[in-house]
Amino acid sequence: MDDERQEWISKRAYGLWEAQGRPEGKDREHWEQAARERAELERVALPEHLKTKRTSNDTDEATRRAVDAIRRPPPKGDKALALRP
Repeated sequence: MDDERQEWISKRAYGLWEAQGRPEGKDREHWEQAARERAELERVALPEHLKTKRTSNDTDEATRRAVDAIRRPPPKGDKALALRP
């Protein structure tokens, strides 16, 4: 488990423990709930491109493509980005 993920789960488990009044003997339950929540978060919220490891060259190329897409003018007749009076 990577450090950032483990830290998130740890903080969430602690928050759950505090929210339930700091009960004794519930640490495993809170940890498992936090781990499930993190897995669900990663499943629905983490963009696909962040799920794969990339080299700096891959990242640089992805950045160049994104910047080029932003700089390209919208197609003629595309009113989605037009300002309304």
